[in-house]
Amino acid sequence: MRAGHVTPGAAGIHVGLRSRSTAAAATGAALFDLSRGRQALLSIAGAGLAAVLAAGGMPSLRVTVIGLIAAWAGYFVAFSLNDVLDRRTDAQSLRAGKATAEGFDIDTAFSRHPLAAGKLTLAVSVAWVVGLTLVAAVGCLLLSPLTLLFFLLGAGLDFVYSALRTTTWLKTTVTGVMVGCGGLAGWVAVAPLGRGVLPVFVFLALWEIGGRNLANDLADVASDASVGVRTVATTFGMRTAARVNLVVGAAMVASVAWLQMPLVAVLAALACGMWLVVRPGVALARSPSTGLAARYFNHASVYPVAVLLIAAVGLTIGRL
Repeated sequence: MRAGHVTPGAAGIHVGLRSRSTAAAATGAALFDLSRGRQALLSIAGAGLAAVLAAGGMPSLRVTVIGLIAAWAGYFVAFSLNDVLDRRTDAQSLRAGKATAEGFDIDTAFSRHPLAAGKLTLAVSVAWVVGLTLVAAVGCLLLSPLTLLFFLLGAGLDFVYSALRTTTWLKTTVTGVMVGCGGLAGWVAVAPLGRGVLPVFVFLALWEIGGRNLANDLADVASDASVGVRTVATTFGMRTAARVNLVVGAAMVASVAWLQMPLVAVLAALACGMWLVVRPGVALARSPSTGLAARYFNHASVYPVAVLLIAAVGLTIGRL
């Protein structure tokens, strides 16, 4: 065979491999967005913050490695399970205009609700959830039976939240407790439950409600209203929802004052919260709009990461 000559059979194999590679990449991208990968990875900071505060610094290497794997799988389960349970409502919302986000959306890397959009089959999506659940459960059990208990409690609350989607706006409190359970799971991975865990639970629950849930509902108010989803925004209007969002967001920032970390770290976390949460929250309350709600949501989503870094540095320096 002459150099550089490719037989028809070899060309067909090459095209087939490239096609399978492209399909695998598309499936991987869809699974990442089914799990709202960027948001799920940011959520790990909540459990990490609880573990760092419980340990008074960085936990052991074993706890850190297993904890990261368990938290990664656990938060991917939480978001992907929500999309599996809400697939029919999400499909209606996509047809009503939810497929197009206004500006940058930290929730979506490639496409919104890929299962509802037909980019994933239900079988593949369920297999993804089951596989991740097994990874998370094993990791949690290796850390502590209580860690596994709080993971399972959080997963159960995901079912409750989805069941209430068209029933009541109070479901936002359910998702707050669900995210707070992630903090409890992180805490008991390194220390027994004690009074110190309550401020972490409160901070994370308020962050979910006033940092993500209310603002996300504001950004999706039109599509939610068209399919009968009950949120604070669809029930009471955008202006009221924006004001409630500001109050809860400000309370969330204020709650870091009770976290068990050095005063300088508390002050740094408060200043960061004023910039990431309160400042865009005030702008949203003054001029409620879907665009400003999405901007607030993007900023507030990274706040626990900032608090985790501040706490880790502050506690490590305090140990020296």
